Amino acid sequence: MNILLQSKRTLNYVEATTGWTLDHQKARVFGTGLEAIFFCLNHHIANMQILGEFTDSRMDFAVAVTD
Repeated sequence: MNILLQSKRTLNYVEATTGWTLDHQKARVFGTGLEAIFFCLNHHIANMQILGEFTDSRMDFAVAVTD
């Protein structure tokens, strides 16, 4: 499973290196959902969603991260 962070407003992903990207392949993959939440808190980023992506896309999910 891949854990990604995406802006709900722009649909940009947190990039693997630095910054933002629209390219799904360049998105940073987080180890856990908790790590993704702490990234948002530590960087003061709001209006994000955590995307959980599985090999079987029927199991994919999105969870909003709020202030």
